[in-house]
Amino acid sequence: MSRRGENIFKRKDGRWEARYIHHYEGGKAKYRYIYGSSYMEAKAKRLAELKSRDIGLLYNTNHSSKFSKLAILWLHDIKLSVKESTYSRYHRIVTKYLMMYLGNLDVNRIDSQAVNRIISNLSTQGGLRQTPLAPKTISDIITVLKSIWHYGISNGFPCRELNGIRLPQKQKRPVKILPDDVIKKIENLLLNPGDTTCMGIVFSMFTGLRIGEICGLKWGDIDIESGTVSIRRTVERIADTDPNAAHKTKVIISAPKTCCSARIIPLPRFLCEYIMPYRMDAECFILTGRPTFTEPHGFYIKYKRFLKKNSLENCTFHALRHTFATRCIEAGFDVKSLSEILGHSSVATTMSLYVHPTMEMKRMQMERLTPDFISQSE
Repeated sequence: MSRRGENIFKRKDGRWEARYIHHYEGGKAKYRYIYGSSYMEAKAKRLAELKSRDIGLLYNTNHSSKFSKLAILWLHDIKLSVKESTYSRYHRIVTKYLMMYLGNLDVNRIDSQAVNRIISNLSTQGGLRQTPLAPKTISDIITVLKSIWHYGISNGFPCRELNGIRLPQKQKRPVKILPDDVIKKIENLLLNPGDTTCMGIVFSMFTGLRIGEICGLKWGDIDIESGTVSIRRTVERIADTDPNAAHKTKVIISAPKTCCSARIIPLPRFLCEYIMPYRMDAECFILTGRPTFTEPHGFYIKYKRFLKKNSLENCTFHALRHTFATRCIEAGFDVKSLSEILGHSSVATTMSLYVHPTMEMKRMQMERLTPDFISQSE
């Protein structure tokens, strides 16, 4: 039976039709069609065709300077050296955006002007869905393009210099930080006996864990005696790059985001006491109480239900991490310690992204500027 998004359909004549994007012309996808007497036969034929196409691009000298060949070579080269989630993101950028604009071009025809035109198109028209892309997304696409370009230069492709690329200006959106009264209300609701959803929210509020790290946390990672938690894994849903996969996406458990994200965090004493009644076997995930995990989207839905049920201000789960970092600064944490607790590779990341001084903090700092003659007259 055909599944949504697979582009495999049963025709009126009884045959099954599978289609895939063969190439692009003028930014528009051109499809090729494969036929079979059954759903599985059409799917298998399409997979064989896609593999044959990739092999042909890699070894056919007629396409030796095509961007499509260079991009596929680069993907093959990096696949074993990056995380699966990273490769999935790169694969999506290459197949969804770069191939659409550059796939049929010889690399020696691609210069900075051509790239700037692509940036302009992405800003106004976007990809296949004709939706303008955010500056951050465009920046990520061009970063991948530059990596492909450097690989091409190193491997003898006639790549031209890409100087003068003009990226759209990023607009930094204000991050939501929970006010003190909302924090206290949430704490009063959560610190009473509740369920594992409440415990997951409490854990994030007082450790700054990412939602994927919370979902990947097992009871064996928590040492009550020493009062620490070890962050060893993260759960995330990624695009499945296998063309024969049953679904477009899949959930994986992998190592934390970066080497600095694999860390040990000391737990407040009250938090150790709070989680004791929930304690299960070492291999059980803390959010389920079973050896099976819940994925971030499922936990996020439960978090949103908690906010709605208690008439609390709507905010993203990641806002809890920002709020944690800001509260730590207010409490006098040194920035280096906070940076390591959050799993950042540098203090600069912590300060620029996760520390948001409140008006009260700013006011306290300004009051320190009181001149000596004022204090003397008092």
